[in-house]
Amino acid sequence: MSTSPATSAVRSKGRFFRANLWLHRWASLVATPFFLVLCITGAILIFHEEIDEALGYVPAVERAGNAAPKPLADIVAAAQKQLPELRPISVFVDIEHPERTVVGMAPLTATKLEEGKPYFYNSYSGEPLGTTDFEKTPTGFILELHANWFAGFFGQLFGGLIALLVLISLISGVVVYAPYVRKLLFGMIRRGRGTRLVQLDLHNFIGAVVLGWALVVTITGVALALGGVALAIWQSTELKEMATKTPVAADATPLVLTALPVTIDQAVTAAQAALPDKRPYFLIWPGTDFSSPRHYMILMSGTQPYDERLFDVALVDAVSGQLADARPLPLYLKAILISEPLHFGDYGGLPLKLLWVASSLLTLFITGNGAWLWWARRRRAVARTATAVTR
Repeated sequence: MSTSPATSAVRSKGRFFRANLWLHRWASLVATPFFLVLCITGAILIFHEEIDEALGYVPAVERAGNAAPKPLADIVAAAQKQLPELRPISVFVDIEHPERTVVGMAPLTATKLEEGKPYFYNSYSGEPLGTTDFEKTPTGFILELHANWFAGFFGQLFGGLIALLVLISLISGVVVYAPYVRKLLFGMIRRGRGTRLVQLDLHNFIGAVVLGWALVVTITGVALALGGVALAIWQSTELKEMATKTPVAADATPLVLTALPVTIDQAVTAAQAALPDKRPYFLIWPGTDFSSPRHYMILMSGTQPYDERLFDVALVDAVSGQLADARPLPLYLKAILISEPLHFGDYGGLPLKLLWVASSLLTLFITGNGAWLWWARRRRAVARTATAVTR
């Protein structure tokens, strides 16, 4: 006997629902213990700057009114004088805190940017303000746990897998919750019919409220987990290509990285001539994994709130002072750069941060009560089975 199209559609719809129910349940259960950790650490990291400043890990400097900051070369020279056994490897120009400049100082043989240690200087006087090993601060410890589970690159990928499982749980949860929306008033909590039903209604209601936030955080979490891979691709392709624009002469003598012919200010001038609507944000010396043996690399940021996180890259010859190449970052890196402030609610000041914390705590609740709902259902099923066997 043939099955009618209507019956097939109902069965197909039922299979689709059951498949999503299975996905929602098991993706959530697998991710729950790890996602609880991510919710707690993420809520703390939203205020990592404020925490670091309150604990004294970031020096406080009063702004000098309309005073002009010292040339970057002068601040770098002060760092070299203070730390002659090290060499400058980077300079960070803090857009939100122009009163302080951060110089990365590294061992003379260093070739990796991560080998640099940040030293703070007063942007107006050049006075040293101390240094901080951010990996050893409370927020540094929490960030290491949140970002890579203390397991480096593979921990970062694991975190991305957890974010992907949560994303699957969210999408399948929408499919599972949709039929209930037609039967119940949105936000209705059915009381007087048992704790489990109340918890289920709370799970569905709060899940719907934070759905948009959770989608943003999980999608950006996946993107950030792939950041190391994306960066490696860019280094081996576009950055390598840019560095070939100024060939080194056959008789060129090796650069003395502690006394380059072209100062950092001259390099910035060349970059700004090519990118007049941009400002210097992060500057990297030659001889690192983010530059070349001959070039400064300068990240130039936009001047407006909507593009201050989107960088153009300029490579400037450290011998001639001429621009080798300037181009925007590729779209895949721009997506990752945008993901970080979205992930931590760092786009709209205090109101957005408070919203992010509230959403994190609500998500923490529904993650925990979702696990409880599964356990309560399983316990009831086991109890029913045991009762049937004893009869």
